[in-house]
Amino acid sequence: MKHPSGYALIRRHLRRYPHTLRQHLLQELNRLVTYEPVIGIMGKTGVGKSSLCNALFRSEVCAVNAVEACTRQPQRVRLRFGNHFLTLVDLPGVGESVTRDGEYRELYRDLMPQLDMVLWVLKADDRAYAVEEQFYQDVFAQFSGPIPPVLWVLNQVDKTEPAEQWRWLSAQPSALQAERIAQKQQAVARQLQIAEQDILPVSVRGRYRLSRLVEAMITRLPKQARSPLVPHLQNGYRTEAVISTASSSFGDAVVEVIDKVIDLAPLPLVARSALHAVTHTVARAARSLWGFFFG
Repeated sequence: MKHPSGYALIRRHLRRYPHTLRQHLLQELNRLVTYEPVIGIMGKTGVGKSSLCNALFRSEVCAVNAVEACTRQPQRVRLRFGNHFLTLVDLPGVGESVTRDGEYRELYRDLMPQLDMVLWVLKADDRAYAVEEQFYQDVFAQFSGPIPPVLWVLNQVDKTEPAEQWRWLSAQPSALQAERIAQKQQAVARQLQIAEQDILPVSVRGRYRLSRLVEAMITRLPKQARSPLVPHLQNGYRTEAVISTASSSFGDAVVEVIDKVIDLAPLPLVARSALHAVTHTVARAARSLWGFFFG
């Protein structure tokens, strides 16, 4: 196990727990620390999926070449940073023939439970999103199980007309572009029948609002997937806000794990409530040791 110092400090806080319980808790804690988030990336070819991933993450995400577009299996890319792994799944389907819908429904039925989040990349200068709408209604909206959170990424907003007005130095749209980007956001929300705040306008080339996207990801990911994502982020996106959300979620996840383990243990009621009382000290310790595990 890496980070002996972090685990040793946690172990010290677990002294009051019975030995078998302590071992179980350390196992569960290790599972939280080594959790591997799985993020699905969707969008038609040419919407800038690879460049978006390369802008967000430290490891190079190689482009999935055009030849593979005809294979209907999702392409998986596993990123590694230190002891932490992150899997990106390039999801097929959008913009292909309608005849394959049944096939994709099957594929997504199997995949959906494995995904912690979907980033659905749209091109800001596309005229319409009929294909995405159809696919979302057919495959996602019809899905019977729980759906992972979907963030819609409106990419390449620097191309919004009048494109020549983009302010490269300050990495900002002009007033007119900003107005049109907002209109586009509203139009997409209406067409796809999704919440406007789930649509995030970004530009990789224009270095625009990528940190907003990262903050949205950290907020919307399931608790256990937040912290393990952080080591993979490019330096600039590991902001105070991101780290604070991640570390407090880690504390919460630790509380949930401890409570679950205590409740399942064959303990007398008095012992159980005494242990529950210590839980929050352990969670506090976990929060303060966040940097040991994910820093």
